[in-house]
Amino acid sequence: MDDTGVLSSHFVQAMRGFAGAVCVVTVADGAERSGFTATSVSSFSAQPPMVVASMKATSSSAGLLERTRRFGVNLLRAEQRAIAERFTGFRGEQGEARYGDDAWIHMTPDGAPLLVDSVVAMDCEVEELIVRHGHLLVIGRVRAVARDESVPRPLVYWQGQYTALAAAG
Repeated sequence: MDDTGVLSSHFVQAMRGFAGAVCVVTVADGAERSGFTATSVSSFSAQPPMVVASMKATSSSAGLLERTRRFGVNLLRAEQRAIAERFTGFRGEQGEARYGDDAWIHMTPDGAPLLVDSVVAMDCEVEELIVRHGHLLVIGRVRAVARDESVPRPLVYWQGQYTALAAAG
């Protein structure tokens, strides 16, 4: 392995130490729906409210996102691991199949589907898409937010596996 390969390998291992909230990013155009699991969603700005997310440029959701310029961010509960796994597509689920039998709503008429019982759901509009190194950086303006006031424990990805935060106490 050359120096670049060694550095990349060390980088991947180092990044596993960063715990990430598990989100499902949803995209839709009428009956055509897609989405993906992401641990790379974060706040970009509070004024105006904006988020940033990244995805592989070859993702099955990329073309739909570029066309619709609308997406949803759904922060999953600790109990929603099956949803996270379905949206990875690793078992072959694509498009509509990723949505399963879960309850989805639209907070705006032209918005993306949002998971009814997520910890947080945000309806977003693409402000900018940046392609770099095989990935698509998505900067989005938040148009609507819903959150569970009971503050349920979110699903977290850490050290290469799904887990949950310990209860505050």
